[in-house]
Amino acid sequence: MFQRAGDIPYQPSYWLAALGAGGLSISFFMYLMWLVPHAGSPMPTWEHLQTAWQADTPLRALLLVAAPGVALLALLHFLLLAWNIREYRSSAAQQALAALRGSPGEVQLMAIPLTLAMTVNVCFALGALFVPGLWSLVEYLFPLALLAFLAIAWSALRIYGRYLGRMLVQGGYRSEEHNHLSPLMAVFAFAMLSVGFAAPAAMSHVKLVSVLAAILSILFLVLSLVVTVVVLVTGISAMMSHGLQPQATPSIWMLVPILTLLGIEWLRLQHGLSHHFSGGASSGTIFVTLTGIFMLQLGVLLLGYRVMQLNGYLRSHLSGRERSPVSFGLICPGVALFVMGMFWWHLVWVGGGLIRPFGAAYWAGIALLAAIQLATLAALLRLTWNLLLHRNVRIAGVDG
Repeated sequence: MFQRAGDIPYQPSYWLAALGAGGLSISFFMYLMWLVPHAGSPMPTWEHLQTAWQADTPLRALLLVAAPGVALLALLHFLLLAWNIREYRSSAAQQALAALRGSPGEVQLMAIPLTLAMTVNVCFALGALFVPGLWSLVEYLFPLALLAFLAIAWSALRIYGRYLGRMLVQGGYRSEEHNHLSPLMAVFAFAMLSVGFAAPAAMSHVKLVSVLAAILSILFLVLSLVVTVVVLVTGISAMMSHGLQPQATPSIWMLVPILTLLGIEWLRLQHGLSHHFSGGASSGTIFVTLTGIFMLQLGVLLLGYRVMQLNGYLRSHLSGRERSPVSFGLICPGVALFVMGMFWWHLVWVGGGLIRPFGAAYWAGIALLAAIQLATLAALLRLTWNLLLHRNVRIAGVDG
């Protein structure tokens, strides 16, 4: 079904296509998370969808859009995931991967555990929404989820350890080769693992499982923060000296999904603390934290957009003839802004009593967020068509 252009060698950046599809699947889940009543459960399940459908309310229209959106984009995620696994294991890719492992671009291999961690999240959402009665077994599933994330975490640490160890032992760092923020891919992967571990920490009623998950979540939170500081200091310094590498332009937006993941991880840990330790954040702390994250994301997006205006990246890769799998990195920032926007809108504005649920102002905010989501979906479909589906047809006697 999918096929990369023959003139573009295989790169780990192709995994970002599957990652973007998985993220968009979760973005449709956000409608169900915030708009479908799910009393007694931290997230909507099959039983909640069934109740909402039988209630014969305007929620039916929401279910007809959101639930298929979750399922169809999850299907696209799995199709792209299977294609990437096949391509990654193919003999044609091995030579390119061998050269990559000896270069600064080796850090791009972190896209693989990043995408696999997203797969676990997608499976969790699909199971809750579409498998009747599965939530009653969730305490048995949490340890399995932890084992899955541990296996992915081990792979991520091996990849990053090999990359960092080679740089530290062999040296050879040259700022003109690092004038971008692509090494944030490692932070992205660690943040995805952190938020994955935080799910059992927030939702498990077994204190031992919750605490173990929280410890692992905090471990990868700390790794994310440390590596972020290193990458931002070195990357921004190199960009100020040599300018941004044009082909790595999407990396300037990578901080946006990282902030969303760490923000959700923080919220999940607060929920777990309130459940098991009588702790947790106050509504004022939630307001300050989520507003700070969302404002920073908007600032990063505006700065990145200005840069892309100046170097023409969006124009050339979305509507022009340029083709690069790195451009799939444009998808996750849009997904992340939508997801964090849903949290910010509901926990700060609605939860704080500033906006009445389901009133005109409420739906205006949802419509604005939905516009961001739909623009991101359109970008994913266009990039997938350009890079993995579009075929150049040559007609004998006409094309020569």
